[in-house]
Amino acid sequence: MGLGAAFQIGRSALTASQLGVQVASNNLSNAATPGYSRQTIDLQSLPGDGSGFSGQIGRGVRFAGVRRQIDPAIEARFNASISESAAAGELLRSFSGIETTLNELTDLDLSSELGAFFTGWSELSNGTQAQPQVIQQGELLAGFIKRIRSDLTNQRNEFDQRLGSLVKDADSKLTEIARLNEQITSSEAGGAQNNPLRDQRDQLVRELSEAMDVTVIEQASGAIDVLVGSSPVVLGSKSQGLELREVPKGDSIERRVAVRSTNQVLDINSGSIGGVLESRDGPIDDTIARLDSIAGQLIFQVNSLHATGATERGLTKAESTLRFSLSDQTLALNNPANLAIKNVPVAPTNGGFLVRTKDESTGAISTTRIDIDLDGLDSAGQPSFTDDTTLSDIVADLDAISGLSATLGSDGRIKITASAGTSFTFGQDSSGVLATLGINSYFTGSDASDIDVNTDLVNNPQSLMTGRFIDDTFHENGTSLAIADLQDNGLEALGGESISSFWRTSVQKISVQTGSAKVIADSTALVRDGLESQRLALSGVDTNEESLDLLAFQKAYQGAARIIQTTNQMLDTLINLI
Repeated sequence: MGLGAAFQIGRSALTASQLGVQVASNNLSNAATPGYSRQTIDLQSLPGDGSGFSGQIGRGVRFAGVRRQIDPAIEARFNASISESAAAGELLRSFSGIETTLNELTDLDLSSELGAFFTGWSELSNGTQAQPQVIQQGELLAGFIKRIRSDLTNQRNEFDQRLGSLVKDADSKLTEIARLNEQITSSEAGGAQNNPLRDQRDQLVRELSEAMDVTVIEQASGAIDVLVGSSPVVLGSKSQGLELREVPKGDSIERRVAVRSTNQVLDINSGSIGGVLESRDGPIDDTIARLDSIAGQLIFQVNSLHATGATERGLTKAESTLRFSLSDQTLALNNPANLAIKNVPVAPTNGGFLVRTKDESTGAISTTRIDIDLDGLDSAGQPSFTDDTTLSDIVADLDAISGLSATLGSDGRIKITASAGTSFTFGQDSSGVLATLGINSYFTGSDASDIDVNTDLVNNPQSLMTGRFIDDTFHENGTSLAIADLQDNGLEALGGESISSFWRTSVQKISVQTGSAKVIADSTALVRDGLESQRLALSGVDTNEESLDLLAFQKAYQGAARIIQTTNQMLDTLINLI
């Protein structure tokens, strides 16, 4: 081995040390860069040429490349934990928002308003409260229910807006990943990895994982394919694109994420998008549905009792609140094509009701039963709506009663008027048609979005039905007591629960789900943080460690320079001998 070989060893050492300083310096400069993975230099000893001593000593050091310190398994688990934590966070946000809206366990909650409403009817029955106060309490309750419904709807709309923003952002990230795929494939054609571009791409994948659960498959070219479930959304240098679509489901509209290029609807169960979808279609819609059920039953049950209630003076006129178009007026009330009945809280059934007319001069009472045929069968017993009761049939039957005049107004509502000296009341409605049509009703509307007190009562509180005929005997507080008892009466439509208990159960369900969502959010965040710590332990930059590496390479550089200096001195000595 000659002095030339020594010069070569020194030169290779200088080069390796310079590159080591560059790598350590680059790590230090990117210590706070999001997504940066620590880099290490690969150095290999150069073997000798096999002759003489050089075969045993070697020929210095060779630079073999710069590697990112990453573990693909940890990266995949970390990305999955990001998705799960993001979804759990969205669900917790949803449940917490619902709890705030309901505001239960305070004096300003629906349970308190329901209690005050039914208590008002109870106090009316024993004479400690007047009709105007009961009507005002009904207005307060209706307004409270509508406010909750509006707040829940606004919360759902906020989730819809957030969903649109998340999908748009995810689509943008897919485009950027596809662009980086193309750059990486091109730049790595010579064999060396483009670490900065790979770091950028991995960071985008992490951010994408926060939006939805994805699977990443790296190809031999260095490009990655990104899949949601089994559906590819990035293939090499081409993004398939994402878009938000509205999918009809019954009477409602669901929002789903689809692949733009294939029209395939994606099943996203995790990430912020998955959490928002579950929140919107789960707890928010469920709470709205339960509130609508309560409001619908409240409207129907109170109206059923109020419609068949009575006062000592009786009625001289009455109007329905449900409006029918001209075409619907001649369709059977159980015909699915009858749009007027489509959204009522409870549809009428086969049965009938009584109409009592009273001659005020003689006191004579006449009772007429009006049958409501809604069995869905014709006279031959075959399925048909042809001979079932229509709105026009009811008007004709009412108009045929002596002392009454019934017409259909231009607004599609029934108008009943008694002759001079005649009053009337309704009773024993087994069909529910009076409550459905809103004849002599207390409430108007069909659900929590439009519940209100009948304006006829607001304008004339004395027309409030407080009494009731029971076995042809008038009880002056019969209707008041019956409505007050609704607070505790179980209803088949609510699974055997009363209106008040059904709402309490709904609130308790939300409370339990909120607690469960918090536990899940905390646990998934703990898993995410643990995996992030593992990733950072391998891929993160430790400034103390890099400073030591920098010092080590500096010392190595000084040593390499000393090798060249010493070799040069030896060469000078040799030359001076000649």
